[in-house]
Amino acid sequence: MSARSFAAFITRVIVYVVFIGIAAWIAQSIWNFYDLDRSAELAALRAQFSPLLVIVPVICAILAGVARPLGVFAACYVVGAMLTAPFALLHAVPR
Repeated sequence: MSARSFAAFITRVIVYVVFIGIAAWIAQSIWNFYDLDRSAELAALRAQFSPLLVIVPVICAILAGVARPLGVFAACYVVGAMLTAPFALLHAVPR
C-alpha cells in the first residue's frame, strides 16, 4: 500500500466518522427526547450501539476503496437505520 492510497483511506475514514457521528448524535438526542431507556430491552439494545459506531466507518471506508458507490450506500444505509430506529422503537415501548 502506497502512502497516497493510505492517506486516501484515512481521509475516507475521517469523513465517514464525521458523517456517521453526526447522525449518531441526532439519533441519541431523539432517543433521549422520547425517553426510550425506560424499557430494559431497549436499554440493552442501546448498549450495543457504541461498538457499532467504532467499526462501521472503517468498513464503509474499505468498501469505498473497492467501489465508492458501495461505500456511500453502506454509510447512508447505516445513517438511515440510526435515524429511523428511535421512531420505530417508540411504538414498541408501552406507555
